[in-house]
This record gives sequence, structure tokens and C-alpha cells, in this order.
Amino acid sequence: MKKFLSAVSEMRVFIILWLSQSFSALGSSMTSYALVIWSYQHNGSALGTAILMVCSYAPYVICSIFAGALSDRWDKKKTMLMCDSIAAMSTIAVLLLLVTENLEIWHIYAVNTVSGLMNTFQQPASETAVSKVLPEKYYQKEGALRYLSGSANSILTPVITTAVMGIFGMKAVVLFDLFTFFSAFLILVFFIKIPSDDTGLVKNESFMSSVKSGIE
Repeated sequence: MKKFLSAVSEMRVFIILWLSQSFSALGSSMTSYALVIWSYQHNGSALGTAILMVCSYAPYVICSIFAGALSDRWDKKKTMLMCDSIAAMSTIAVLLLLVTENLEIWHIYAVNTVSGLMNTFQQPASETAVSKVLPEKYYQKEGALRYLSGSANSILTPVITTAVMGIFGMKAVVLFDLFTFFSAFLILVFFIKIPSDDTGLVKNESFMSSVKSGIE
């Protein structure tokens, strides 16, 4: 027990970051799942629904080779906050369109594209941030906890989303997503201190050289 409590104490910052980001990821996943359901209910097109996934992953395929190199040059905490904020603004746009009953399928394509692009840059920044707030001896545990939260989200997303949509409607799902975002955002701003990078070597290396190193 003493060893466990000692590990929890040393991993405290990571645990707070992991729990808050996992909570936010659940909200984002619920909105994405709800939009797929909404799209099919209103259009009845499997192709149109499939394009939603294309819009989500196309930015990653196109920009991922540059995202790591850019992330090395940017402040990790600011990158995470900025990417999450832009993604949240697109979610707010969805909520406003829902409230005014003006939501259309092309709006969702645009939102998924923006969210996919932000995730492309947020992910490497988040992974680097974790390595800075967690002692190296716990990296294996960090990987296990990330897989745990990812698997839990995959299981819980369809269950919770359909339940919330069935009882409270689509707007409630989006509002829950915004609640999880603001919770994670405030925790990251006020409770998580990420050590600054020593970017001297990175800045001396050309951008394209960094991209090439990432590919190799």
C-alpha cells in the first residue's frame, strides 16, 4: 500500500491531466457519435455518413508528417489549449445551429474537418507534455492508463450517447461535450504546470529536416 501511495503521489500531475483529458475525450467522442446518428436520421445516406469519417481523418493523413515538427517548436501547453479551444468553438457552432434548427450535413463536414485538424496537432503536444510531467520509470504505466481510457471511451461512447439522446435529445450531448471541455481546459490552465522545452537544438534544425527526421 505504501508503495502504491508513493507512486500515486509521484504521478499526481499526470493522473490529473490524464483524467481531465480522458473526460474531455469522452465528451468529444459522444458529440461525434451523435452527429453520425443525426446525419443518418436526416439524410438516410450511408455514403454521406461515411464522408463524416473521411473529414475527421483526412487532416491527420495530410498534416501528420508536419504536426510533430511544428509541435517541437511550439509551447506544448499553449498548443493543447489553442487546439482544444478551436475545436470547442466548432462544437458551440453546432449547438447554435441545432438551437436555430439550421444544422445541415455540410456544417458537420466542416466541423469534423476542423476537429480532425486540431487533433492532429494536439496529439503530439499532449504526448510530449505527458513525458514532461511524469517520471520516466512510470512510462509503462502511462501507456497502460492511456489504453484503458481509450478502450473505456470506445465502450461507453455509444451507450451514454444513445441514452442521453433518447432521454434529453441531441442538444444535451453537445452541452455535455462543452462541459467536459471547460473542465479539462480550466484544469490544464490552473493545475497543470508543464516544464518548458529546451528548444535550442530544434530551432537550429530546419523545419524540413525535422519533418524528414520524423518520417525516418
